[in-house]
Amino acid sequence: MIKKCKYFILTIILIIFILNLDIVINSTKDASILFFNKVFVTIFPFILLSDILIYYDYHIFLKDVFGKIISKIFNIDPNSSVVFILSMLTSSPNNAIFIKDMLDKKLINENTLNKLLVFTYFPSISFVLGVIGINIFKSLKIGFILWLFVLINNILIGLFLKKDKSETINTINYIKDKNIFIVIKKSILKGINTSIIILGNLIFFMIINNLILKYININPIILSIISSILELTNGINQINLLSINNSVKYILVLFALSFNGLSILFQSFSILSDYKLNIKRILVLKLIFSVITIVIFYLFLITCNITITFIPIT
Repeated sequence: MIKKCKYFILTIILIIFILNLDIVINSTKDASILFFNKVFVTIFPFILLSDILIYYDYHIFLKDVFGKIISKIFNIDPNSSVVFILSMLTSSPNNAIFIKDMLDKKLINENTLNKLLVFTYFPSISFVLGVIGINIFKSLKIGFILWLFVLINNILIGLFLKKDKSETINTINYIKDKNIFIVIKKSILKGINTSIIILGNLIFFMIINNLILKYININPIILSIISSILELTNGINQINLLSINNSVKYILVLFALSFNGLSILFQSFSILSDYKLNIKRILVLKLIFSVITIVIFYLFLITCNITITFIPIT
């Protein structure tokens, strides 16, 4: 019975795709343009950089400077400090790329992976300050406050997971290529493979999102929340188009930034597919703490005497 249901569902999906070839093709085109114009130019350089930094033991320097503090706060392997710091400075799914590099080189283990991955999701600082703060809300201050609450969200998750076991392992010395050009070549190939995985996930979620927009007619606010859960950038664009109070937009945008979108989350899962991931727990924790963060943010807005007018959802 279950097998028949599976084939029935797959047949329905196939028919929907065939009947909506224009949406599938246009979504693929839009996702590809978005990827090469915004994602690839941001992600690819940091894939190369992270590989080279770890290859030349930059993580040891960060561990010596920040490792003890971050290790005590979150109860993680001091080697992991490089992931938290670089993830703050760059954006997701770079955190998964940094983690995979360290796993491949046996610098951390899978216990640390499942713990560290959950609280190192950061949106691009330039995206939050520039696109959201300046372009959408016309305020650099708002952009900075939203990014600060994303940081608070990650810290809260890290503190919640502090009780989880995270073994400290000794750094393993491995044979390194002396030729810098060989190192760069390997980093480029790794970057290309990782970028293709990210592009594939982005196309998939863009198609799903656009099919939902066609077939489901619901309240615009609910639709914007669903869009932001599926894909961060498109979701924030949907929120920006809503005719609602700006303070409500702040809350919806913060939720989108805190959860980070299934597209980015699944990009991370694909990058780390060679290792054992507790995907269900990661998704549940991201969702719960995204809600907790917007509640704290809501109290912050009230404290600052900012008027919040909600539109009735029917």
